[in-house]
Amino acid sequence: MSVIIGAGTTVSVTFPAPNAVLTGGFVSVNFSSSPNVERLFELGSFNAFAINTQVQQSASLTNHGGVTLPIELKPNEDCSDSSAKVELLITPKLCDPGGTPLTPIDLTGDDALFITSFSYSKETEGFGQESWSLQGPPILEGFTGTVAFIQGFSEGDRLIGTDIVADVSTPPFTLNPAIALSNQPQDGIVITSSDPLEINEYDAESRNIQVSAGAPGLGSDDVQRFGKILFVGGGAGKQDGKRGQATANIPHQQVFF
Repeated sequence: MSVIIGAGTTVSVTFPAPNAVLTGGFVSVNFSSSPNVERLFELGSFNAFAINTQVQQSASLTNHGGVTLPIELKPNEDCSDSSAKVELLITPKLCDPGGTPLTPIDLTGDDALFITSFSYSKETEGFGQESWSLQGPPILEGFTGTVAFIQGFSEGDRLIGTDIVADVSTPPFTLNPAIALSNQPQDGIVITSSDPLEINEYDAESRNIQVSAGAPGLGSDDVQRFGKILFVGGGAGKQDGKRGQATANIPHQQVFF
């Protein structure tokens, strides 16, 4: 039987500049450590003469809006680690009060995780929620070299309209120092055009209309914008009568030295 843990489990997340440590507002956390075992064989034997093991760690977080701070996305110009990196500490709480406490999952320092995707959603009533997908550097048994996670071009989309959470213009705000965070992205992302000479602050638009007959027979006429993503995080919490939807894909490439 697997070990049962309860909602007393705590999460601590450290975001990059201004290095804010957050412990509240998290709805769920998932962590996975998956090994990939490569067995090396030779003719004449069914016994592996060597085993190569690579462990990949990943995590996902969901939190209420109004908790996090925006994170700037900067594609790497060299082979250094991505700046879209967070530290995560998960302290599991056993359901069995008499059980031996479990070892916390400490993904800090060199074991910190990189943000690979982000999304924000909010209905017209209630709080918005953010979801983060995180991936860690591979753990290679016997590897003496260096692994870098390089951040690529980030793209995404967002809804716009009169009933959408408040907008923010580009260029946005300055993360460092922290006091310059007055213009946070209300739907969790700041989007712009991939072409700096383009007058529009997006690359393309789509429109989707849906409605059904009957009473009340309500529907929606949504406009969605696509473009380059500059910031993720900092989505709004409760804004009555407003809704929102935004996603961002933040690709990373492993480089081995």
